Amino acid sequence: MRRWLKVSALVGAALLCAHLASAQSSDSSSDDDGGVPNYALSLGVGLVEPAGQTENYYTAALRIRLGRGDDSNQPRTIQGYLEPEIGYWESNDDRFAGDDTLVGVNLVGAFPFSAAETFLGVGVGVHFIDRQLLESDARLSGSETKLGVNAQFGIDLNLARHFSVFGASRFDLIQGAKDNVQSKIYLGARMRF
Repeated sequence: MRRWLKVSALVGAALLCAHLASAQSSDSSSDDDGGVPNYALSLGVGLVEPAGQTENYYTAALRIRLGRGDDSNQPRTIQGYLEPEIGYWESNDDRFAGDDTLVGVNLVGAFPFSAAETFLGVGVGVHFIDRQLLESDARLSGSETKLGVNAQFGIDLNLARHFSVFGASRFDLIQGAKDNVQSKIYLGARMRF
């Protein structure tokens, strides 16, 4: 999975650089109702790699647009979002049992293209994680509540004005974890309203 993370990081960086280097048209006629939707609900599924194992990862998030003032004379170059989220994965490893539930909030910056949008974000969250997973020790029981931070990037492909599919990669650092980095890569759909 590490090869895919490196490839996705390079693709994300290339897309971001290409976007920043290109001139963006200021055709405001594409926003028929006067602006960008204020909210977006997303659901995603992918893979997480904690402590050398690969597990299924599930996530849901609500994006809330920041700076709702509409100035149609200015081209859209970056859009900010506040993004409450929830994530879940469960260990299927024979050595360690348990799960990790994440409740957090992200600050996301999106860079729109005509048919796509790249995004970068950072966030903080609370992980409700089983001690076996946290400390990589099968003798432990119970769960712990730990703080975590993350960095993420991805791309949305706009299929319709209010619907897109996306791919994202992120790295979560978790307080007190023996292997404190969780690498995640996932795909999903986003509905804007």
